[in-house]
Amino acid sequence: MIIRKAIINNFSDALKLVKSVDCSSGVHKFLAEKGFIKPIVVEEIDNRAANVLKQEAISVGADSIVSIDVSKFKYGTSNTVLFATINQIKKLISKLELQPFGLKKVALELDKILSEKKVFRYADKYLDLSRPIVMGIINMDPNSFSGDGLTDSDKALRQAIEFEKLGAKMIDIGAESSRPGTDFIDAKTEIKRLVPALKKIRRDVCIPVSVDTYKYETAKAALDEGADIVNDIFALRRGREKLAKLVADTKAGLILMHMKGIPKNMQMFPFYKNCTSEVYKFLMERKRYAVSFGISEECIAVDPGPGFGKNLEHNIELIKNISIFSSLGVVVGAVSRKKFIKTLAGDEDKTAFIAMNFLTALSGANILRVHDVKETVNVLKIVEILQKLQ
Repeated sequence: MIIRKAIINNFSDALKLVKSVDCSSGVHKFLAEKGFIKPIVVEEIDNRAANVLKQEAISVGADSIVSIDVSKFKYGTSNTVLFATINQIKKLISKLELQPFGLKKVALELDKILSEKKVFRYADKYLDLSRPIVMGIINMDPNSFSGDGLTDSDKALRQAIEFEKLGAKMIDIGAESSRPGTDFIDAKTEIKRLVPALKKIRRDVCIPVSVDTYKYETAKAALDEGADIVNDIFALRRGREKLAKLVADTKAGLILMHMKGIPKNMQMFPFYKNCTSEVYKFLMERKRYAVSFGISEECIAVDPGPGFGKNLEHNIELIKNISIFSSLGVVVGAVSRKKFIKTLAGDEDKTAFIAMNFLTALSGANILRVHDVKETVNVLKIVEILQKLQ
């Protein structure tokens, strides 16, 4: 007889473990749902709701950690951590739908967590994200932080064609650097740099094209020329209603990124009490703002923004926890050639950048925004195999 520990990191692990017992195939999924624990954080919940949630969790065989204020029946809000299997969460949802104090909303959010999206829509098309894909970066600003800024639209076209041949499923083209310490440029300059290259790329490249801008004028010019997606580092905080309505009207895809401050000052001693929680809350609120203008949830992706107003510890935390953001929709992992990777590796060897792209995908990112397309496409083949084995 051998007695040993079993490792369950996800539902697939639980399912594989169940199958190893050679039990009836009809109960495989049911038993796996009972065996995989999902820890779920509920922040700023009404203390009365937290009390009810705990009782209902216990009633289905799960448990909930609550603040001492909840135990003392104090009014106010607090944080709660729920420990439950998939099966228990399903039962809990049906119970919470009948409860007061905002628990109907908790039930709705729990349901979203169980049905994480794997599709990114734009216009009448979509990207299948059942496995991670690569978004190739084309910079049309000579001030690019990665040193790959282009000024020739023909070179940009050649790069886009090469990216598509190498296996990229998206192109992201931008004409304004967001490197730390940089100043803003005006929309006229941005459009002048961007549109000639975009026209050629849109004519000769079949994969969807994202435009990296936060300005209404630039986004409109790009969408008029056939761009499919707006990648906004300010998450509609600059373009506001005008840009949100434009995206909604054109049914374009939208990527909302978190950034603390602006590029000019974002790396001046960034501080968070809880980085993952604060970034999640920001992206959740910005997504709600976007949806309020009629933008479909399936047309929205989120980017936690490593390197944008974060120190080394913040960046590592976000990458390790990037799958948390999947309950908001598709997750973009944009770590390519960021300075913090150089700090970790001690030099600028390309292998460190590829390794970080690999880890970001393995941690749960759906779209990898990268400079090194060939290498990242290759490592994602390994990620796909590992995820199938899980």
